[in-house]
Amino acid sequence: MQEVFINVPWWYLAFYLMMSPFMTQRTKSKFVFASPTKTAETLFKYVGPEHVPIQYDGMSVDYCDCNPEFTIDDPAAVVNVKPATKQPVEIIVNEKCTIVWDLRVVGWEVSYNVEYVLNDETNYTINIQNPKKMTAIDEPVISQEF
Repeated sequence: MQEVFINVPWWYLAFYLMMSPFMTQRTKSKFVFASPTKTAETLFKYVGPEHVPIQYDGMSVDYCDCNPEFTIDDPAAVVNVKPATKQPVEIIVNEKCTIVWDLRVVGWEVSYNVEYVLNDETNYTINIQNPKKMTAIDEPVISQEF
């Protein structure tokens, strides 16, 4: 079993480094320290992204306040967008429901917008989110619902 430490203060690492010469290799192998720049990468080696909170670039969001019926067993889709491409994501809805989404930027810069297109005789569009640029550094995860 591994113990993963994230966001520990500098003195904790200093204490660990002082104590590690007195530990066996087996004991030392049980401790993993994630630097702030490698937190998500390190966590995903030991925990599935669906169980990692969004503040650590995972997919776990507490939706109890907005939608108590939403669980990890509900259908979800992941769309990976290649650099310098445009990728529309279409979600077809045939009944009244709440759509919840997370937009995650792992690298580079992404421009996105969200629209609701009513597919009937009127064929009108509701602009939910104006076009916005985001980077992994500024705001790595956006969680919204409509």
